[in-house]
Amino acid sequence: MTEHQAAIITPKVNAPKDPLVQAFLERKQSDLTITVGGEEVGHYKVNKTRDRFEIADEAAFDEYAEEKGEYDVVIVRKKSFETAVLRHAQRDPETGAIFDSRSGELIPGLKFVPGGKPTGTVTWTWKTFKKQPIGKAALLAAYRRGDLDDELRETPELLPKAQPGARDE
Repeated sequence: MTEHQAAIITPKVNAPKDPLVQAFLERKQSDLTITVGGEEVGHYKVNKTRDRFEIADEAAFDEYAEEKGEYDVVIVRKKSFETAVLRHAQRDPETGAIFDSRSGELIPGLKFVPGGKPTGTVTWTWKTFKKQPIGKAALLAAYRRGDLDDELRETPELLPKAQPGARDE
């Protein structure tokens, strides 16, 4: 059904995004549990950025890469070197100095960017039990019981189109 009516369903599925991101910014609320007929079917979770290192001073980092012989012929630092240095970078919490965890050497030109800020996206996850998405079955059961009738009346575009019967052809 989602694939068939994606243009209609996607905005409704994404509707909680902005209020959830706002709630996270204001109150650090990071998720919203969805229940139907008193049974949990899944939840939305605010995706957050992760702590990371990035290049703050290109010239200083280029000089460092050159000292290490980690330049490609085109005179740019090797991407593999940059990736490895960023992966092994550590920060001294007392001094703020950034160093290579493998060698202890200070790394010029990097800065630490703390994570924990919302990315602007949210993720929907079905409730699971023993790795099975039982939320889907709970939602379908609620639909069959008629628990969703009021909501579906407000969004008739989500209802399946009437199929022609034998007399209609």
